Amino acid sequence: METIDASSRGQQQVMELLMPATMAAGLSLATWLVLPRLLRRCHSYVESGPKARILGRAQQQDDGLKEKPPTPPVSYEMSLFGALEDPARLLATTITFSYLGGLVAPRSLGLQYLSQFRAGTTVVSLVWFLYGWKRNVFSRIMSSGRSLSQSERERYLTMDRILSAGMLLLGAMALAESCGVAVQSVLTVGGIGGVATAFAAKDLLGNMLSGVSLQFLRPFSVGDFIRAGAISGQVVDIGLHSTQMINSDKYPIIVPNSFFSSEVIVNMSRIQWRGLALNLPIKLKDFNKMLSINAAVREMLHSHPKIYLENENPRCNVSQVGPASFELAITCDLKPMSTDEFLLTEDEILMEISNIVARSGAALGTSM
Repeated sequence: METIDASSRGQQQVMELLMPATMAAGLSLATWLVLPRLLRRCHSYVESGPKARILGRAQQQDDGLKEKPPTPPVSYEMSLFGALEDPARLLATTITFSYLGGLVAPRSLGLQYLSQFRAGTTVVSLVWFLYGWKRNVFSRIMSSGRSLSQSERERYLTMDRILSAGMLLLGAMALAESCGVAVQSVLTVGGIGGVATAFAAKDLLGNMLSGVSLQFLRPFSVGDFIRAGAISGQVVDIGLHSTQMINSDKYPIIVPNSFFSSEVIVNMSRIQWRGLALNLPIKLKDFNKMLSINAAVREMLHSHPKIYLENENPRCNVSQVGPASFELAITCDLKPMSTDEFLLTEDEILMEISNIVARSGAALGTSM
């Protein structure tokens, strides 16, 4: 009788272990075989479902295009569901085997670490999923059909690096906390050394923070001509620590990024118009012709093809009057142009004003 009871108890224990183990193994197998198909179906529904068609029609109406080429669908590997597949497999497999380990050896010394192991795996899976999703989003942006400027590409790359570093740091802290490490105590103790290190590397950290600020605020881009303090030239490269420029003598200049945070930056490549101010002395014996010269010059400025009239009208007035001369003050805005074009346009305007003055019987310059 005792042998029969022992045998029945053994069979009962086996059945108690077999059923949960079978369910756990089935769940893990379903995660590896069924989950990918389920995620692909969800992806297909999102890409070709009613909501996608409604959004496509609304975008076509906003753009005002009758025959707009269809937007290429997002591949499964570059989607949210593609980023979820492998982390979900890892998490399900880890939970399954840790559960089976608890069933097979309920009194093992290693069971006290199973909860920490499951929590750590959950953190790793979550960070892995977020990193993959972020990578897919930025990859789609960089490889999209819409042309991106150099400044936009640099901005997206900077955001990608910052998000990757932030995920890595937060993931490491969460993983350490889930494994039983008191992260708050470590940060408190390490804060003293961190303050000393930050004070010693304040210049390096200041340049790096200024570099991140330059990447986001974009006061200038590669190829722009800028002036900041006593430094002027063309921007060649914007790094995380320093910016490379070439001055007018073609000498390379390496400027620490923290320099730009304390200087006024003049970006000469982003001007919408260029201002021109002239003060011309005119010799004239008959002052009755002064107003006619002024009116002729003003008319010439209004009709000149390179004068920018949308901001304000050109101005021409007499600023000083002498015994046999007067000074003509001229201010106007020119259309966006290079420095060489600006100098040529200034010469053209001076020549036309000289012709107007000569036709009136006057001459440029003060009277002797």
